[in-house]
Order: sequence, then C-alpha cells, then structure tokens
Amino acid sequence: TGPPDERFVVALAGRGSGMVGGSQAATATRAEIESLLLDGFFPFCDAAARPYRTYAALREWGLPYPADSAITRHLAEFLNDRPRIDAVLFNGGSVRPSLLRQRLREQIGGWQDGFVPQVLENEEPDLAVARGAARFGALLHHRSVRIAAGAAAAIFLEVEGIQAADHQTVRPPLVCVLPQDAAPSQLFEIADLGLKLRTDQLVRFQAYSSTRKSVSRTGDIVSWSEGEFHPLPPLQTIVRTAELSGPEAGGMLPVGLTARMNALGLLQISCVSADPAVQQSWPLEFNMREHIQGVAGAPGAGRTREANAPIEPNASADALEAARRQIGVVFTQPANNSKKNKITAATILKGMEHILASARSEWNGPLLRALWPALEERRDDRRRSADHEEAWLIMAGFLLRPGFGLVRDDLRIDALWRVHDDGPCFPGRRIKSQEYILWRRVAGGLTRERQTMLVAREIDRIRSGRAPDELVRLAGSLELIHHDTKAELVRCFCDTAVTLARAKRHCTPYLAALGLLLNRTPLYAGPETVVSPDLVEHAYQAFQRFDWTTPELLDLQILFLRAARVVDDRSLDLPMPLRGLIASKLEKSGVPALQTAKIKGFVPIGRSDRASLYDDSLPTGLLLIA
Repeated sequence: TGPPDERFVVALAGRGSGMVGGSQAATATRAEIESLLLDGFFPFCDAAARPYRTYAALREWGLPYPADSAITRHLAEFLNDRPRIDAVLFNGGSVRPSLLRQRLREQIGGWQDGFVPQVLENEEPDLAVARGAARFGALLHHRSVRIAAGAAAAIFLEVEGIQAADHQTVRPPLVCVLPQDAAPSQLFEIADLGLKLRTDQLVRFQAYSSTRKSVSRTGDIVSWSEGEFHPLPPLQTIVRTAELSGPEAGGMLPVGLTARMNALGLLQISCVSADPAVQQSWPLEFNMREHIQGVAGAPGAGRTREANAPIEPNASADALEAARRQIGVVFTQPANNSKKNKITAATILKGMEHILASARSEWNGPLLRALWPALEERRDDRRRSADHEEAWLIMAGFLLRPGFGLVRDDLRIDALWRVHDDGPCFPGRRIKSQEYILWRRVAGGLTRERQTMLVAREIDRIRSGRAPDELVRLAGSLELIHHDTKAELVRCFCDTAVTLARAKRHCTPYLAALGLLLNRTPLYAGPETVVSPDLVEHAYQAFQRFDWTTPELLDLQILFLRAARVVDDRSLDLPMPLRGLIASKLEKSGVPALQTAKIKGFVPIGRSDRASLYDDSLPTGLLLIA
C-alpha cells in the first residue's frame, strides 16, 4: 500500500564487461504498476469472455504458456455453466496482495449479479501447498482418517475406426478411460469395445482431460469439441508379441484398457491383451517431450537427442546378423567393371530387403542404427573403387538419417565426420555430389561448428552462382549456421533463382533451399535460428511479379507457406500486411484457404505437417473395429 504517485526504479544490468556501465533504468509510479498488473493480467471482462487463442494444443517451442495473459478470461471460461461461487480460497504467493484478491472477488461478483463470494481464511497463501503436503504426510504416517478427493477431470483417449453417437467425423472420437471423481486406486476396465492394438512397433496415444464431461463413464465414446477437451502429453508403448505366430504376428492384437489414479494423483493406463494365447499387459508411458522431439533436442540446443521409449530393431536377431555380414561381404569385394556385378547402394539395399524380409521403408530407426557398425567397419574399403565409395556414402546417409533422435547418435555422427576429415578417396563430381547428399541427410546431427565448416569450404562456389544443385540443397538444410551467413545465402539464392526464372531455366533447388532458410518452424533447430522477417520480405519482392503456377516455379508456394507461417512469436512472425500480400498471392495461385490459414493466424503443426518434414511417423495406437 502507498500513495498512487509513489515512484519505483527498475534497473536492468548490462552484460559482460558492460554489466555496470551498460545497465538501464526506468522509473514507474505505483499507479502505473497497478494499472499494468490489473489491466494486463486481471482485466474486468464479461462472463461470456474467453481467452484469446487460435488453437487448442501445446506450443511447439518451450513451455505451454497460455496465448492470453488475462487470468480473468481464463477464469470466465472455467466458471461457465458452473453453480454460483459462494466462497473462494486463495492459494499461492501470486495472490498474496490484497489488491489482486479484491479484483478477483469483484469480478466474480460482477458475473453473479452482484453476489460477491466470501474469502476463506488463509493467512499465508504461499505456504498453503507445502503445509497441505506436510499434513497429508502426517496423516499417512499415523494412518489417520483423511478427506478423500476423486479425479478432478475425466481422461479420454483418441481412437479411430468408429463414430461417436452423434456421428461427428471432423476428428477421431474419444473413449473415456477414467471418469471424473474417480476414487484413488480405483481400477476401471474397458473390455467390450473391440479395441485392437498395432504390435511390434512404437505406437502413440493422444490423451485429453476434461472437466466438462462429469457424466461420462468408463467406455463412453464421445466427440471431440473445442473448449471441452485439453490435450495431455502423448502416451507411448511397444507391444511385443513373441508368443504370436501366423498372420496375427506383427499385426493387430485385441486388447482392453485399464486405468487408475494413485494416491498421489498419478494416472496409470495399461493395454491388456484380450487374446487368450497372449497373457500380457503393456503400461502406457507419458511422452513429456514429444512436442520438441527432433526440434529443440538437436545440436545447438543441448545433447539430449535420446529416444523417449525403449525401441528395438524390427527384425529378428538372426536376420540382423545376416544383414550385417552381407554388408561386410559386399564392401570387401574387389572392384568390378561389369554392369551386372557393379556395386551400388540400390543392389545392397535390395539384397538386405530379402534378408530382413521387409521393405526398406519399414525398417525402424533402431534397425538402421544397428546396421551402422557393420558399415563403419568397412570405411577404409571405400578406397577400392569409386563404386565402393559412392555406395558407402549413400548407405551411410540412409542408415544415419536424420542424424539425431536415438541414443548415441552424436557418437555415430562423430565417427561419420572422419569421412570429412579424410577427404574423398576418388575426387570428382560424382563423389562430391554424394558427399553433399550425405551431409544434407544427417544435417540435424551436425554441430554448429561442423555446419559452419561445410559452408565456409563452399561459400566462394555458392557466391559465383554456379553451385551444383546438391550443394545448394545442402546449404539450405544447415539450420545452425550464423544469421549473417544465412542472410548472405538468402540474397544470393534469390538473385540466382530470379535470373534462372527469367530465362525459364531450372531453379527448383534454389527455391527448395530458400524454403528451408526462411522457414519459421525449423526442422531440428530452435527459434533462435529463425532468420529476420526482413529477409522474407526481400524474397517476396524478388518473386512477387512471377507466375507462381508455372511448373518450374511451383516450389514458390511451398517456400512462402513456410516462410510466412505464423508461430505466435512477435520477433519471428511477419508483419500482418506482408502476410496478407503473401496469402493473397498464394490463393490467386490456387493454394487452398486451409493452407493459407497458417499464414493468417497461428495453427499448431499437425500430423500432416510432420509427415512432410520427416520420413517416418508414429501410427495412431488404437483402432476401434466395428
């Protein structure tokens, strides 16, 4: 408390040697601070107000902070259709100031025709949680009678293959696995919905919570609706079916679900086999980092590129060992000029498909990495011939792509980098092209220093405007290089692409590289690597007069869909007028409004977007069989 004109000084220290001299200070009055706090975080609003947001999903980067900072609008949404509030208990240090408690009481009273709730006594709200935990521990220790509370929200899992009762098909329906108010340790079972689970591969389950579905019981099928369900971290498991044989092996397994909430409020869900021949259950684990997997876990953001679940190669041990031996046999063969017996990556992969009894597109990450040691052992055999070296480089890129995502990938990339240090065994355009392709395929595993080294070695060739296509694509894939280098590449690629486009010549590699350099949502790096919106404006001005529907310029559509996408970050998003111009140009070029919506407002990256960024994607875990 104090007079409104009381003044306070806010100081920000400088950095490094300028910590003191570079500090900055500003003065604010108490009235200004209170106005900023109340109007910014606790503004008065109507009972029908809702938080400002354009999505209902987790952010792609960092913690899932709400898009709207107005707590009162979130509170209005929570209290919608609830009974009258008679009393409020304030917990937490943020509501210690009486000014904030009074504002919240007045706001609730305004929604209740003037009925202001009373405040329950709590002299130290910042210690409420700690004291409650201590009290709970004491009651447990003395085995005393305590108040029990059920689950605060109902839990649902997304399923496929059947419609909800109202036949809505916009999104897959949800099955209730834990009802609201479920008692701690109470077991809930679902055994009669015809659930089937994909086996012998990592499967993913999208879970949701809801405080609006208090009437839903375990096993109920409901439709997803905006505002009623909130996404939880995905659940993952691998169903191993060694007991199975015949057509069911590696396919589908009938299962039921069990769910319970323990005394600490932790949710436990398991898939239980409904096949009498397989007496097993598989607990589902929360994947708390799914939204940054392959993004912030890449080089430059910390060495945390480890799998979120214990995945094993999707091939038998005998087949895997036979495939490893085959790699050794092929690369120890002498050079052969006969076209029939020529060593190529295509023939190697075809032979391994036969050994592993599956197409190369079905090999999972652990299987690819398990084959890498056999190829690494044959690194010196690249010297046998240009065919050997070319095949080795192609195989290395195939086995280690995208360069991160599994345990010890950093060590594998360290071993691969020796190829760069050694230099090509057979210098020439053919091998150089395969080196460019190799480093592009594993770019996500290269450190900033290594990416910088790759560009520095080729920058003069790029500046000349005569860089080969694969070098241009490689440069576009290096997301960790310095901003100044990226800016130079953008301007250089724009100039070259414009020159080629005017001559109606092939410029696709340059447009593809620009689409990655200007991308607002990097494939593996963090938001700090995104280039300035000014560079996107530079590219738009360079290409705006061209016809974006001609075959040789169709990649301009992908370029600007990525470059102008809204990521809900003021420092990264393009100015609205520029986004409007780009969206209009795209729509006149035939791009559907569903795609340009990602330029006009924030839309979280969905499964279809992920499918376009990565070679593999996790299947939805559950299917409901009619």
